[in-house]
Amino acid sequence: MAIRVAGTTEYNRKDNRVETPAYVSFEGTTYRTLDIGLGGFGVGDYEGELMPGKEFMVDGMGLEEDNLVAVRLDCTVARRLGNQLGVGFVELDSLSYDVIDALIMRRKKFFEKMRNG
Repeated sequence: MAIRVAGTTEYNRKDNRVETPAYVSFEGTTYRTLDIGLGGFGVGDYEGELMPGKEFMVDGMGLEEDNLVAVRLDCTVARRLGNQLGVGFVELDSLSYDVIDALIMRRKKFFEKMRNG
């Protein structure tokens, strides 16, 4: 059963998201997230052409804009409201899962280790 918020809008997110700053890279641009979780993320300053239902690839994620871990993460646009984009992950591989978990838990050492190889 869905919980109703804002009138007729249905809320059916299955994962919890945290409002912690993180960075994601796709379409050649890096964006700061509004929220992130194991099911997806939101960004607030998107000005590209992606619309709901469109699949795309995230190629980097990190705690800092200048220190992103390279990933290949298949995503789909769940919603778009102006410049806000809600994104769901299609499938997580083990590296992507580890990166997202480290973002949620704010584990800086994980990203330092990835940078130093």
